[in-house]
Amino acid sequence: MCAGSVGQGETLESDHGGLLVGGDESSSTPAQTGSAETTTTAPAETTTAPPENTTEPVPQEDTADLLARVTEGFPTDLPLSAEFFRWAADYTGDDALLGTLYTEFSTHGYEDWKFESLSGISVRAANDIFTGAAEKAANIHVLDGNGEKGVTMTFGGDISFADNWHTMAYLNTTENGIIDCISSFLVDKMAAADISVLNNEFCFSDRGTPLVGKQFTFRGATKNVALYHILGTDLVDLANNHAYDYGEVAFCDTMDTLKNAGIAYMGGGRNIAEASEPVYYIIEGKKIAFVAATRAEKVILTPEATEDTPGVLRCYDPTAFIGVIQEAKANADFVVANLHWGTEESHLLEDVQTETAYQYIDAGADLIVGAHAHCLQGIEYYKHVPIVYNLGNFWFSHYDIDRSEER
Repeated sequence: MCAGSVGQGETLESDHGGLLVGGDESSSTPAQTGSAETTTTAPAETTTAPPENTTEPVPQEDTADLLARVTEGFPTDLPLSAEFFRWAADYTGDDALLGTLYTEFSTHGYEDWKFESLSGISVRAANDIFTGAAEKAANIHVLDGNGEKGVTMTFGGDISFADNWHTMAYLNTTENGIIDCISSFLVDKMAAADISVLNNEFCFSDRGTPLVGKQFTFRGATKNVALYHILGTDLVDLANNHAYDYGEVAFCDTMDTLKNAGIAYMGGGRNIAEASEPVYYIIEGKKIAFVAATRAEKVILTPEATEDTPGVLRCYDPTAFIGVIQEAKANADFVVANLHWGTEESHLLEDVQTETAYQYIDAGADLIVGAHAHCLQGIEYYKHVPIVYNLGNFWFSHYDIDRSEER
């Protein structure tokens, strides 16, 4: 996935140069020499004051001022001003940008899409950063990026740092911890990515009791969150069937632990508003939204968040999640929809996965990433949008799963 390219144009040469003001040069008259008796007379000394300059200084407009003037009156969703254009040049680090913009706008008029194309900054990203909205909103994260054209994202499937499960039991026998458990190739790829996402299939807590009726419940110590830093993880999905395994107190501990560690989360919250809230990243001039929901449980035990109680966002009825995607699309350039769905340990898709995936794409999703099956379930394209139905386990089970044969 590549961000919009930054157009290159000719550098504007300003028509307003410096004002040169010159005065008359004074000269001295050489002495006269007579014949016969000659008298030499020194020339009289005169002092000529330079002429008084009564010309007012010529006001100079820089290119940002000129841009503000030539774009005035055009329809726009941007706060166009000289200050805004100076910010855009500073944000891109492109010394030639203002000249390029002026050449285009003064010749052919202004449109927002032209600004996006030439600057590489989307309207949504520009508004959020320039107005300060990104700095004020807890769910908008501004990343520096690596200066390359494009954004790299990595997605891993189910992961468990639960101390009562096989993964952490194995980790505790290793010399180098998580590095001995997961391929260094994968760890390097995740660490190098602009945004790295995993499915948090357990709760972080030292409290709580297992949900009644659940066969498997997973809980990891809050200190285990440091493993995410080693893996380069930026964002995790809580919309699954294990984040609430030890009840409300442990679920809230999970959110607090992630927040304190600087790891963003989606699909869960202290109320339905937070559970439904998109997580945004602004990087390389683009704004990317992540949303998540679950419909994994055949016997539903994980509660959905309400107006005043914590829980996850469900999508058994896709209506609410469609609305979440539409909101994200209205505020972002690219939307990633994360789904927890499908039948465990089966490569076969449920009809509802395909049906709702199409609905989510029609609502505005630009990429769909699934988890929960503990095995791969294939990739499909609908309207040129990729649907990764199930990533399978990243680091979760104690056994190997055949990823090639249908079950």
